[in-house]
Amino acid sequence: MTDQSLTTYLMEQPIIIAALAGLLVAGAGWMVERSRPLLAQRLRMAGYLAMLGAGALIVVDVARKAEHSDAKLDLMPMTEARVSGAETIIPLGADGHYHALVSINGQKIAAMIDTGATFTSFEESAAAKFGLVPSRNRLPTELETANGVITARFGIARDLRLGNIVVKDAEIAITPNTAAPQGVIGMDLLSRLASWRVEKGELHLQPPQ
Repeated sequence: MTDQSLTTYLMEQPIIIAALAGLLVAGAGWMVERSRPLLAQRLRMAGYLAMLGAGALIVVDVARKAEHSDAKLDLMPMTEARVSGAETIIPLGADGHYHALVSINGQKIAAMIDTGATFTSFEESAAAKFGLVPSRNRLPTELETANGVITARFGIARDLRLGNIVVKDAEIAITPNTAAPQGVIGMDLLSRLASWRVEKGELHLQPPQ
């Protein structure tokens, strides 16, 4: 890497610059330790705080970039679906999608409500957590995804809950594990509702009557 490219890279990494600045300030404190001990103590303290702050920001930044990691799910504002009257209401997420906590066989899991998805689906690792077993009576199906064509198997969840919506014996597509797992509530479930609509940026779901 040339000096120019290194400089450009560092300019695009403010957290690294903050860490390096903290290191330099702390080093300056050690250099003046004998001649100006009070100043040295303050410089070291400022340097250590800068490095500590940069380290914390790096951890948060890595977690946020790992979109579907466990840390990401902890950081993302994931809320229970709100029930108002006869409707379940889900606010629009910061990423432009609708997310909610869904209960499957008594186990809560994060899911995205996707009107463009044909099937409600979860990856194998998630399906195993709530005891979903692929059915021998249902042939695997090839699904087109953003990452290409995948083969999904199907299982039956005895109980699926989202707000005031309760679905018994819900069919769920079980998809291969990926580095970025994402549970999805698809049109197969939404089509069973009495109605659904988007109003003022919120998704309104009304359970079957």
